[in-house]
Amino acid sequence: MMRKWNLRELLFKHDEYNIVGHVRADGDCVGSQLALHNVLKASNIKCNIIKNDNYGTVLSAFFRGYPVMDGENFNEKLPLICVDCSDFKRTGPKIFEKYSKPYLNLDHHISNDNFAQHNIVDANSSSTAQLIAESLIRENISFDKATAEALYLGIMTDTNRFAYSTAIDTIKVVETLMGKGISISEIHRSVYERNSLAKYRLLERFLHNISVFGDGNYCTSFITENDLRETQCEPLDTEGFVNYTRQIDGVKVGAFLEFHDSYLKCSLRSKNSTSRMDLFAKQFGGGGHPAAAGFTVDAAGENFYNNFKFALIEHVKNLPGEKS
Repeated sequence: MMRKWNLRELLFKHDEYNIVGHVRADGDCVGSQLALHNVLKASNIKCNIIKNDNYGTVLSAFFRGYPVMDGENFNEKLPLICVDCSDFKRTGPKIFEKYSKPYLNLDHHISNDNFAQHNIVDANSSSTAQLIAESLIRENISFDKATAEALYLGIMTDTNRFAYSTAIDTIKVVETLMGKGISISEIHRSVYERNSLAKYRLLERFLHNISVFGDGNYCTSFITENDLRETQCEPLDTEGFVNYTRQIDGVKVGAFLEFHDSYLKCSLRSKNSTSRMDLFAKQFGGGGHPAAAGFTVDAAGENFYNNFKFALIEHVKNLPGEKS
């Protein structure tokens, strides 16, 4: 069933916007930005995509031909649209420190705190791209093939190629996007078949560090800043690594920790939503979805990893109906 909100009323209200996603952008973040840009441009509304982070080799290719502005130099007086951000700080300091309150918040994270003047948030959507696509379809806002490709990019990546629980609403949206003439195989190849050899060298280290514990119910792994340096990789090259932690038979919850020089980033995944990864991440100032969440904290000491494992077991054990 289509959700009920009025994107048209909010989207076509001003003559120019800045649009931004979260740092460490993923396909949903990128696809949502590009789709909104195209829709606004078609209505003669200027839209500036603000680059607040490094997009990486794979996702950067999707921005070719689009007006991407540096995060250091942009007109902060223009209304700001945030996409796929569970909280405003996820836009990064380049944005967060220049705006007191964004104009519009489009998101699908259950932990979203409705930080903007106007908030369209639906935790039942597979992705922010689906939320946008449903609005365009329901409100009869026309969009072209390029917009459909961007929206499919977001849906495909945030559902892990439809491997996660996918509602019939999502399939119906994809059917409409395919009707615009998009090539799903081409988009798939553009994302998943352009990995560097260096990324596989880093993956080798990640797999070597895998640890299964708690009677086989939990799996973690990690990489360090030194691993990145020695393999000549960047943080975005770890995209998708966390999924390996829950693909082991018997594992219920997986986690991937990145130990950087100045911060630690953790990604969490579970095989079902009852594990409430969003609530566990909230303990560390993060958030996300019931089955997929994460957090970032300042550089952690040597004891953090073992303490983290214990805390993860305790979190799941104390959930209603859980015994392990």
